[in-house]
Amino acid sequence: MTAKFDKIVERRGTNSVKWDACKNTFARDDLLPMWVADSDWPAPGPVIEAVKKRVEHGIFGYTEPGEELDRVVVNWVKRRYNWEIKSEWLVYISGVVPAINVSLKTFTGPGGKVIVQPPVYAPFFAAVEKSGARLIENQLILIENKYKMDLNDLEEKLLVISKGGKTEKDTGSHNMLIFCSPHNPVGRVWSKEELEELGNLCLKYNIIIISDEIHGDLIYSGYRQIPIASISKEIAANTITMIAPSKTFNLAGFGAAVAIIPDKKMRDSFTNTMQGFVTNGNLIAYTAMKAAYSQSDQWLSDQMAYLEKNRDFAVEYINSFIPGIKVLKPEGTYLLWLDCRNLNLNNKVLETFMVEEAGVGLNSGKWFGNGGEGFMRLNMACPRAILEEGLERIRKAVKKL
Repeated sequence: MTAKFDKIVERRGTNSVKWDACKNTFARDDLLPMWVADSDWPAPGPVIEAVKKRVEHGIFGYTEPGEELDRVVVNWVKRRYNWEIKSEWLVYISGVVPAINVSLKTFTGPGGKVIVQPPVYAPFFAAVEKSGARLIENQLILIENKYKMDLNDLEEKLLVISKGGKTEKDTGSHNMLIFCSPHNPVGRVWSKEELEELGNLCLKYNIIIISDEIHGDLIYSGYRQIPIASISKEIAANTITMIAPSKTFNLAGFGAAVAIIPDKKMRDSFTNTMQGFVTNGNLIAYTAMKAAYSQSDQWLSDQMAYLEKNRDFAVEYINSFIPGIKVLKPEGTYLLWLDCRNLNLNNKVLETFMVEEAGVGLNSGKWFGNGGEGFMRLNMACPRAILEEGLERIRKAVKKL
């Protein structure tokens, strides 16, 4: 089990954003990259074999997802999340970020307002800006080294938003919430109680939920991913849920994702916007998704066991050997959210310090919006030797301070 994740695979020279774009992003090409959220080990064997077989067929014409892939996705969602969905709810799309942009283009615009919960994945902000809608921030709060949603603040803002008048789902100016579950970068796996309260608030104030659940398969022992749309039929009808095999099985380069949209009117509007704007996917993406979701459960279990050991090692190492940095132990995702505020370095200096002194490429917390200042995000989906090297570099650099 361990060997396939311990093996170091050379990724430089493959046009990897993570490994080859360091020079453009950090002005250095000799860094240890621990930033972009993909993993440093090969995809599952069944996926590789399925893709090889499909390529050997030799004809790559226009291809539909097909009923078999529908059944595979429906079964995956039932098996992983105990959520009963229907095949007609599925809309295949080339990625979760495109799906977010399609959602905003469809349901909101200059007349709408979109809520995000920073610090959060930066493309959320960009999508709102492109849509022309007004951005509303509902800041997460950090209490005793754990983030929680500030639902009191959210309801106060929803009350203000509601005074602007009720909107309808097909007006193009509906108000929306982009929800991140599990949360990137802070690693929270939201409880059923939290999801119920959030979902019901959105129903009460007529807010459509866009739920980015791309990390939903990367959950650690003691936690369970609950799709917010699975809470109730009413919340499901008000939610666009987005899943993908990209983070789970290291397939981001294929461009494969699914939007689950139970409400037919919303689904038809979404697919109408997609026409000529964004693709459903491609034949290799469909092939990889089907093999991942139908034949790779054991590989995923092995990966999660490895990631959990990486997580525990990293948390213990940072707590023991890197004073000045606190680490939030993630409940899900393969990302570590590092609290570097006690180093007393401003954002720009902190970013430069990690590059020039530590020699590691991390994501600046500032990229995730308000509340990210003084934090850094580290990707630990890599062989243990790489993780150890990265943490050791940070330890030595911090010691010099």
